[in-house]
Amino acid sequence: MAASDTFTYSFSNFDEPEPLANKKSTILAVVITFMCFSWACVSTRLWVRFKLIRDPGWDDFCVVMYLLTTTAGSISLVLGTKYGLGQHFLKLSTEDMMTWSKTFYVANAAYCTSTAFIKLALLLQYLRVYPKGSLMHRACLATLALTALWGLVYSFISWFPCFPVNHVWELKPDAKCYGYGSSKPSEFSATYESHTAINMILDVIVLIIPMPLLFKEGTGFAQRLRITALLCMGTIVIALAIWRLQTILEHKAATVPTRDPTWYGPITMLLAVLEVDAAAVCASVPIFWPVLSNKLGGIFVTQEIEIRRETRFFQMDDEESGNGGGGGAVMMTQQGHMDRNHSRQQSHSRTGSEAELKQHESDSKQPLSYQGSYSMKSMDPLTLPPLEDPSLNAHEATVRTEGKKPGWKWL
Repeated sequence: MAASDTFTYSFSNFDEPEPLANKKSTILAVVITFMCFSWACVSTRLWVRFKLIRDPGWDDFCVVMYLLTTTAGSISLVLGTKYGLGQHFLKLSTEDMMTWSKTFYVANAAYCTSTAFIKLALLLQYLRVYPKGSLMHRACLATLALTALWGLVYSFISWFPCFPVNHVWELKPDAKCYGYGSSKPSEFSATYESHTAINMILDVIVLIIPMPLLFKEGTGFAQRLRITALLCMGTIVIALAIWRLQTILEHKAATVPTRDPTWYGPITMLLAVLEVDAAAVCASVPIFWPVLSNKLGGIFVTQEIEIRRETRFFQMDDEESGNGGGGGAVMMTQQGHMDRNHSRQQSHSRTGSEAELKQHESDSKQPLSYQGSYSMKSMDPLTLPPLEDPSLNAHEATVRTEGKKPGWKWL
């Protein structure tokens, strides 16, 4: 009975193989990489809100608070690798035990606060979308109040687990601690388990709230695509929260089979980093991505225009030998002009064709140019399309023949 009310420390787990999450290189790579990535996303979001659209809100304040607290937690984890994180707790010196306990105290408290702030930021963003008085707006307000209360309670417990606070890392047996600082394994593990379970439930609620936008009438394809991406990232956050809860339950918050927080804790800490940073991406990408995509569209070539110049021939066979060259011929030269000399040679064939060829000769004096609305729009999108004027159709020529033999055409 006494064993269940106090922590037990032993060497029984020293023969366990070192997990990948316990390696210093793994911890540093994961923490530093995702901290930089979250900084990039949040900074871009704030740049869009403050500089471009000039419409900041309380959700941006929550994102800034998240960034400050999660950065403090990430730095604490990085420093923790210097003082024993990833090693067996009993192998550490007393000084390293105390120093690591300080870094873990900051990391754990920062996580509890940052995960609350990032949820509040998402919920405040949803309030911008749903009209006031609607069912989803009221659901956002209710979830917002619940999340704020949950975050306030667990943040207080994590920042003040002992009175005075320094008893957390001084490891005094007579310290007055509770929750995250409790010396009772059952209370200690229950605090971690309850926080993580409620956190996972709130993640699910936050994920469900924007779903009606997918089926709302008038929602465009691009907006649906962004909402779907947001839901996919939210699903990843929930999966990480479930995995984190499983690691806590497996070792009862690093107390089973023995109290060894520096050995059983790294995987749980890394999952916390991934979870909260992924949530920050969910909160930031929908804000800056539409603006960023438009900016990139102006930098990279998104349309290519190909202009071809072709020579077109229109040739008719002559009539039977008794008619004396009744067939007419019109030829476009490589410069794009009508070969009028060739046309004149055929102009004496028939009265009807002669009149039309003369009309064509007068038309051919107009210079050739790209007058079609499609061509003008492709070459210069700001140019208005020209008026429809038959006199501009210098490309077209009509040649009639009364010959009895069908001719050949190349167009």
